[in-house]
Amino acid sequence: MEGWPRRSALWALATLAAGLPAVVGCGMNGSEDARLRIRNAGATPIAKLTVLFPDDRISFGDVAPGATTAYERVPNGVYAYGAFSFEMDGAIVTQPVIDWVGEEPTESGAFTYTLELAPRASQPPFVRLVSVTQDE
Repeated sequence: MEGWPRRSALWALATLAAGLPAVVGCGMNGSEDARLRIRNAGATPIAKLTVLFPDDRISFGDVAPGATTAYERVPNGVYAYGAFSFEMDGAIVTQPVIDWVGEEPTESGAFTYTLELAPRASQPPFVRLVSVTQDE
């Protein structure tokens, strides 16, 4: 039984280490307190707007020029930027994010994405992220 206390301590440490990511990770996957709203700063309505994050799709519907939507809950946190999906001339346009590597969502708070529908020559318009503000 000479090695028993040492093996017992190692077993306890291994068990603690195995459970630690589950405990620590609970607060790292976003928060129920993260909320996002949209302000349309442009002169054109944005129809059927959805903001796309790696783990969430948040639908805002139609956003009129000058309008600000209600806050929507973002279960896994708000990012500094997002991908967008919207309707233009009856077709759904998806505007992806090329790379999410290294990006982390906020844990909590209320945020406003100020957007505008920007024209492009010989291509469909795109949603331009004008600014991101933390409201709370």
